[in-house]
Amino acid sequence: MAMRDKTELRKQLESGLPVLIYDFDGREEETDMVFYAGSVTWKSVNVLRKEAGGLICYVTSERVGRRIGLTFFTDLVRELYPDLYKRPTYGDEPAFSLWVNHVGTRTGISDEDRAKTIKELHDVVELAEEGEEESARQKFHSEFYSPGHVPILLSRGVSKRRGHTELTVALLELLGLPRSGVIAEMLDDGRSMSKEKVVLYARNNGIPLIEGKELLKEVGAF
Repeated sequence: MAMRDKTELRKQLESGLPVLIYDFDGREEETDMVFYAGSVTWKSVNVLRKEAGGLICYVTSERVGRRIGLTFFTDLVRELYPDLYKRPTYGDEPAFSLWVNHVGTRTGISDEDRAKTIKELHDVVELAEEGEEESARQKFHSEFYSPGHVPILLSRGVSKRRGHTELTVALLELLGLPRSGVIAEMLDDGRSMSKEKVVLYARNNGIPLIEGKELLKEVGAF
């Protein structure tokens, strides 16, 4: 990925436009639409809902999550509901943490409400990444409630897990952006959208498509 490509990708994300990330042949073989959370509006959520169609999730790193008091939901399941703890067919533990709403939302599910929750989560992450951990933790615990309509995903890092959560955070780090993204899987009728259809969708809509193997090479993890 040339420097020019990285610059263009950063401009794309900062301007509120999406990119697409395909994971790997032989893994999920799925594509997620990705927005930078710092530039998300209700229109971004609308695009994710209508054009992608999968679960709309907020993404940050495990390190940031731990700073504000988050853990993986699987940790809670193992402790409270051990019979329900099972790994998905692709082998990795899910990246899910809590599902939250911001206190300033109405029901939490509308495009405007989810955008509000996402933008406020982004502000929390920015505080944490700037070293204001106590302020970030206080903001998170005072301004959000759970359960809500925005699931938070925590990246374990591509050296430990190679899902869309980790690939998204790796891309943001590569581009010099805060670890703060929003993703949703690209769906088709009855199933996930095939790689062939995703390639056509990206080409027809002028959206950059990044493959996981390309991204891993860029971050030196392939």
